[in-house]
Amino acid sequence: MKKSSLKRKFIVSTVVAMNLLFCSSIQAFAAWNDNHSSYATYTGSGYSGGAALLDPISPKMEITALDPADFNYNGINAALAGAYLEVQGPKGKTTVYVTDLYPEGANGALDLCPTSFAKIGNMSAGKINISWHIVKAPITGMCSYRIKEGSNPNWAAIQVRNHKYPVVKMEFLKNNTWINMTKMPYNHFVGNGMGTGSIKIRITDIRGIAVTDTIPALPQYGNSSAYIIPGHVQLPD
Repeated sequence: MKKSSLKRKFIVSTVVAMNLLFCSSIQAFAAWNDNHSSYATYTGSGYSGGAALLDPISPKMEITALDPADFNYNGINAALAGAYLEVQGPKGKTTVYVTDLYPEGANGALDLCPTSFAKIGNMSAGKINISWHIVKAPITGMCSYRIKEGSNPNWAAIQVRNHKYPVVKMEFLKNNTWINMTKMPYNHFVGNGMGTGSIKIRITDIRGIAVTDTIPALPQYGNSSAYIIPGHVQLPD
């Protein structure tokens, strides 16, 4: 066999192998709305000081902590923070709000509030088999934004709240160019050099749908406490 023929076969084989490896790496992550099967435990924590920094949370809300692999879906920090999950258990189903990280949880595991656990399982069991998937948030109104303490025109950390689906990306417009902001483990997007005027932002949800909004100028000296400002847009159904 000629060397050129061997070389062509080697190249083709290498390309095929690389394509298979690429495809398998994509399939390693579940689609955003796939059903997850795992287990649930319960805890009384998560209403304040949770990893998602979503305080204040009403004690009447049904909440959950989520395992690290899913909380940081697709390698994005806090990707599912603030998501709503429909959870099915032995006795029925309920919808819960993701407010915290379940560090020791296996893939798909939830650490539910006692109210939610009791709705779908027996409290005496302590641990039950469950399945869950992401659903549209049962909310009304527009998105809002939490501006973290210390934010200023040079550095700012911004959190999106009251969104219909988990928000995985935020950008701001500077000199007609969209600048990507880094999502942090504490569920805020960090940007540098956002300027002294009002800021045009673009948020993208887990489905890949984006909306744009404008927020007021940041505190000049970065000495204010955290505060929440109302937005003007909402993600579509």
